[in-house]
Amino acid sequence: MQESITNDFSFFDNFDDAIIKLDFLKVKNSNKTAKSLGFFEGNEILDVFTSNKIDEITRWIISNESFKIEDKFYFFQLTDERFVRIRYFQSYLFIKDLTEKVKVKEAKVNFTTSISHELFTPLSALKGNLYFLRENISDKFTLEVLNQMEKSVRRMERIIRQLKIISMLELGMYEPKNDIIDVEKLINEVLDEFSEKIESKKLKFSVEFKIDEVKFDSFMLYTIIKNIVSNAIKYSYEESTIYIIVDKESITVKDNGIGIKKEDIKKVTERFYRSKNAIKMAPGSGLGLSIVKHICNILGCKLDIKSDYLIGTEVKIYY
Repeated sequence: MQESITNDFSFFDNFDDAIIKLDFLKVKNSNKTAKSLGFFEGNEILDVFTSNKIDEITRWIISNESFKIEDKFYFFQLTDERFVRIRYFQSYLFIKDLTEKVKVKEAKVNFTTSISHELFTPLSALKGNLYFLRENISDKFTLEVLNQMEKSVRRMERIIRQLKIISMLELGMYEPKNDIIDVEKLINEVLDEFSEKIESKKLKFSVEFKIDEVKFDSFMLYTIIKNIVSNAIKYSYEESTIYIIVDKESITVKDNGIGIKKEDIKKVTERFYRSKNAIKMAPGSGLGLSIVKHICNILGCKLDIKSDYLIGTEVKIYY
């Protein structure tokens, strides 16, 4: 069956990818898509396309070594450069054109970068004005108001940065860093951001550090902890205690709050999902845990959620 298919190469005309049967470096057979790129019977592949990796590709084909590569290639018949994925296996060359996909990806990245830049610009001007006012005002009440405004500006900058990096993560364009993080300092920054909400609900925090430092992407870890702590604060009962434990394997946040029903636990990491009890308890977007799950999936972390309805929830991140 396989032999009859390869003898009648028109079978492969049904495929969108270019498929070429090689005899050493010459084209023996090719499908319709391949012919549109210039892979006609008897042509040398070096007369069809080129790239800065053509020497490596030629060497692999000569040694009949399987490979997969994604890169820009110039096709002489098209007189155009295309971004393609090339696979080689047992004298067969498979070429998939990824040009349009890459262009869309680049457009999304450019859009995200442009939007974040436009949002940062007025915030930078606002920070400058706040600094000027603080240097020229001595009234304690006004200075406190300015301090609160500056905190809000920093929070906005962090949110914009989060959105940008999450977008880049989704597009596969963000390379996670391996920072050495002072976890106590990072968690204190998160708690400081929620200081007003913590005070308004008269919440207490019990924080235990079994290690001083952890290797992780600092911005991603901040985003994870911020979203988990935010949920713990929202759904904790007033005057209750929230526990945070940091050890060499994981970070745990445990609250005494409304908890999650068993049937809702799998749903809480879905975008925009909020249970009926959560909606009654506090405002929110339903994005927090979905962001945490998305980051964990990309960084190879494990997210574990345990909850007892009306008693409390424990969220653990294994890094």
